[in-house]
Amino acid sequence: MTQIESKSVNRCLVAAVSSVISALGLLFLWKSDAINTTTAYILAIVPVSLMVFAFVRSLRGASRNGPAAKRYLTRLAITMAFYLITLFMAEHFIEDMGVTGPLAVLLALLPGLSFAGVIWIFGALIVEEQDEFYRMLYVRQGLIATGVAFTLAAVWGFLETYKIVEPVAAFWWPTLWCVGIAIGAVANKLKYGTFGEIR
Repeated sequence: MTQIESKSVNRCLVAAVSSVISALGLLFLWKSDAINTTTAYILAIVPVSLMVFAFVRSLRGASRNGPAAKRYLTRLAITMAFYLITLFMAEHFIEDMGVTGPLAVLLALLPGLSFAGVIWIFGALIVEEQDEFYRMLYVRQGLIATGVAFTLAAVWGFLETYKIVEPVAAFWWPTLWCVGIAIGAVANKLKYGTFGEIR
């Protein structure tokens, strides 16, 4: 990887991580009543823009990536955009507007299903990748992510059982799996010289 390509990858990773952090920060500010709903919707442009920037840059510089990696990045960009939109819809209509019944169930399911889609998209990357070396990197990355998420879930679960810590919402475990994917990518880079899906 050339120095220019390395800088481009670093910018993409920084933008992607920043989009998630800014989205979580915005959600915290909104739910703590530090900002109103209108301001939250306006500021939501920031994480969405960062995410779009990260994926557009990844796709633009993806000439060295195989078709499976390109499809993965495209699917991930669409799914994450859908996740952010449906999350804010659920927060607005259920929490703020008091929507109940079947519509509330649907609104609550959409962000969960879109988030779960990330795991299926990663699985599709493994299945569709033709290069055995990169397939091995993805499997390794997925195993590291699963190990991180399951270890934390098991430890926290026992701490919860014995009333040492407070219960945690279940959606944090797949979130930690995604953090594990990032850890796996860094582990791949350190051992094999490439992150994997962004070559």
